[in-house]
Amino acid sequence: MDKIKVLLIEKSSDDKDLVTETLAKVDYVNLVGDATTTEEANYYIGEKYPNVVLIGTNVDFDRYEFTDFLSKEYPEIAVVLVETQLLEDTMYRAIFVGAKDVIISPFTSSKLVDSIYRSFELVKDKEVVHRETSPTRRRRATNGNVITVFSTKGGVGKTFISTNLAIALSKDNEKRVCLVDLDLDFGNTVLALNLVPRFTIMDIVDDIRNIDQDIIESYLIPHESGIKVLPANAKPQINEFITAEHIEIILKALRGAFDYVVVDMPARFYEPVNPAFQFADVLLMVTTPEISTLRNIKASILTLHELNFPKNKIKILLNRADASSQIKTKDVESTLGQSLYSVIDADYKLAVLSLNSGTPVVISKPRSPVSKGFLSLAKKINTDLGGNGHS
Repeated sequence: MDKIKVLLIEKSSDDKDLVTETLAKVDYVNLVGDATTTEEANYYIGEKYPNVVLIGTNVDFDRYEFTDFLSKEYPEIAVVLVETQLLEDTMYRAIFVGAKDVIISPFTSSKLVDSIYRSFELVKDKEVVHRETSPTRRRRATNGNVITVFSTKGGVGKTFISTNLAIALSKDNEKRVCLVDLDLDFGNTVLALNLVPRFTIMDIVDDIRNIDQDIIESYLIPHESGIKVLPANAKPQINEFITAEHIEIILKALRGAFDYVVVDMPARFYEPVNPAFQFADVLLMVTTPEISTLRNIKASILTLHELNFPKNKIKILLNRADASSQIKTKDVESTLGQSLYSVIDADYKLAVLSLNSGTPVVISKPRSPVSKGFLSLAKKINTDLGGNGHS
């Protein structure tokens, strides 16, 4: 492999010596220069083309401001920031200005080398997918519609509904559809679609300063149905660094690129995912014909009303409707105080088989009553929203 070219920015002689001695022992890393000012750093960048810029703690300039500058002007360069302690605010700032990693001083040689290598690989992978994505794709003149699938009751089938609805929407007049997994802690849309994620939402957050409707597509996973998928993170512990501002930027970019953005939400009100409510053109509240679920959904709707969420955007979807159930559709409507927008029949065996195999029912059993319910729902949404994006 080609050597990873590293530029060090640091005033402390001791810290410089530590980095220099460490990197001298690594065959695949080459320290191309050490700078103390932004002027010197810019010179080395222009002359040596480093892959990684390591910014130490002892400098006379705003390290975050300079990191922001580098991430915008040189997105092909990975910036690694050195900090003296791990603070939540520090991590938020570092990620938002485009740093690819933060390493805590004093650090071991292995941690330094690992940070440099991982940061380099992250940027290299992104360069490849960005090149594969055509930058000349025609931009949409209007924004797409956001369909937010939500319930504060777990186990009601949100992911089952989100995945099948997204595919059903794509079948209706060949709409461009993106499915976003915002259940950041327990999201499993990739399992429901039998996909292996190359990137997750955290990769977009790492590159948030460069995100637009062209670049964001390079982070999405294509599904055989034609939809594109943005997975949740494989490691929930890093979700604490995702903010509402990040989600807002992501959803804005996706609205610009797709006709429909279907969002699979967590089973709770949660500040970082609030933009999915704010951008929602349709908020599908999912319930099942069970007393505990109906009570939970009724409380959620009251909360939304108190938050001044537009009542006309709240649509009730009854999942697992069963003619033999003691709770009928009219009971659901009476309890929740509004008519049902859509009903998906119960077929537990088919649903479990679908989720276990990673094949949505609208693909595996397109003529089943469950699939027909999703196709009918997609057609209704498409009709109600005008059949196209909106301004």
